[in-house]
Amino acid sequence: MPYGLKRGDKSPGEFGAIDIAGLAVSGSVGIIAALITDYQQKGETSAIYTVNQWAAALSSLLGFGNPPLWTVVAGLVALGAASIFYFQPITRQGAFAQGFGLLAVMMTAVPADLVGGIQSAGDENFPELLPATFQVQSASAIQATIEGNLTGRAARTGVEIIQAQARAEARYDVEISIVFPGGLPPDVETMIKRGVLRGRLHNKETGATFNLFRTAGGAMTMRGDSIFIKAGVPARSQSTDLWLRVECEGYLIEEQRAEAFVGRPLTWTVTMKPTNTPLVLQRLNKSFWF
Repeated sequence: MPYGLKRGDKSPGEFGAIDIAGLAVSGSVGIIAALITDYQQKGETSAIYTVNQWAAALSSLLGFGNPPLWTVVAGLVALGAASIFYFQPITRQGAFAQGFGLLAVMMTAVPADLVGGIQSAGDENFPELLPATFQVQSASAIQATIEGNLTGRAARTGVEIIQAQARAEARYDVEISIVFPGGLPPDVETMIKRGVLRGRLHNKETGATFNLFRTAGGAMTMRGDSIFIKAGVPARSQSTDLWLRVECEGYLIEEQRAEAFVGRPLTWTVTMKPTNTPLVLQRLNKSFWF
């Protein structure tokens, strides 16, 4: 189909390569403008991070590594350029508006990258969070009692309920120290609100992700040159790999992995490294797969 057939101000033959290139660039600029607007308005919950997670999941299925954020941006910009061949705008202003509107619709359709706050660790304030060995022994003892008094399906149902309760109560207790050489940044709370200090904790087994600086019962304190966070991560097995990412303006983005065990507190120290690279450029070169 010749370009311009859908719109009649020019005949199809009057749209040359330079015209089409200009329209494609305008559509791409519209995409970029919409991306910046979405990022500025939503920050950490921007849908672009969700798209990056989807791209990482697809890449993992195909046996590739996690794509950095810039590849997602490049893909969306290319989509804006290519979309003119479907919508066929006839002015550069129209191409820009079409690109901006296309991405606005996509970002509205894509769910926001929302995660819950950190949860409480297993301490004296939460006696229901028992050590794993006690949970197993208790479950075994009750299972024997049930099987001694019930038979068949009723016994199996009772055992399944006990096992489900034991799994629900299990936690990986994590004590995180985020060290800033030279002292804590000024006004940490304001930095968190502005989105230039972020942190996430991810349980790879369950796929659950938690915001380190948003509490849902966990404890966060600041002392000296460090931020101390004590949290509990719901467990589904005896051990798992936990991933941690901390972002702060003026420091390199830190992403680390550690193995956690139920009933054994994990002490995790993250030392931030100063840098002059702007945080926005670091994020473009990072994969936000969680």
